[in-house]
Amino acid sequence: MRSTIGKVAAFLCVLLCLSILDAVIAGFRQPARVFDLLPGTSSGISGLMAEKVESTGEISYKVSSELIRLSIDSIQKGHWFGDNMWQGRIVVSPDSGEGEYSLTVSVDGIKKLKPPLNFLIRVHKDYASYRHSFKSFIKRYLDISPWILAAYFFTFVLPAFVYVFFLSVKIENQMAKQGKAVVYRVIKAYDGYEISFSLGTAHGIRTDTSLALLNEKGKPAGTVVVHNVSETDAVAKVGPGCTVKPGYTVSLAAR
Repeated sequence: MRSTIGKVAAFLCVLLCLSILDAVIAGFRQPARVFDLLPGTSSGISGLMAEKVESTGEISYKVSSELIRLSIDSIQKGHWFGDNMWQGRIVVSPDSGEGEYSLTVSVDGIKKLKPPLNFLIRVHKDYASYRHSFKSFIKRYLDISPWILAAYFFTFVLPAFVYVFFLSVKIENQMAKQGKAVVYRVIKAYDGYEISFSLGTAHGIRTDTSLALLNEKGKPAGTVVVHNVSETDAVAKVGPGCTVKPGYTVSLAAR
């Protein structure tokens, strides 16, 4: 059961990572000054200004369609460099036709935005066309935000790994009471292998204690001798000619 849940959790973790990767890549692929919209919809928009502007009334714009308008809602300090930043909203009329429209934002008078802020507004004829513009493959083909999908996977991945962890601890404690433990680390040495497992002085293990080594099927695979031990863990040597890998078991009872 632990193995099955662990495999399911690992698979969901892969899907979680792929969802996050898709969202991040989509963010990089989407040009900052290109907006894909449908008639009758709107979108937030912002831009940095090199000049000091006192009010939103000083900012003007030109757009190549009368059915698209820009509202400047506020001016505040930018998050990164401290420059003035304006924030507003693009509104596309329900009567707007399909096409690409240019939007240029400037400051009234002799001031100019540096660099010039030019935006491209792409209005799509229907939702199918609009959906095709999505840079996220998940959103394009499943019509769901990759961040929402990642959050959905996360709600399953976290409890699954927590359950596997506590189940593993329970199994390890039961095995330790029987004088057994799973090998969790294997290091190749010049005279064989060095293995680590969760049996220590609290379980009656001492330096030079010998234990039987069992493979995944529980069959004898050799003998190991402890050379370093703590209260809960031990390190033992496996002689040459004996194959060992993580997942093997050591046992006091099987000596």
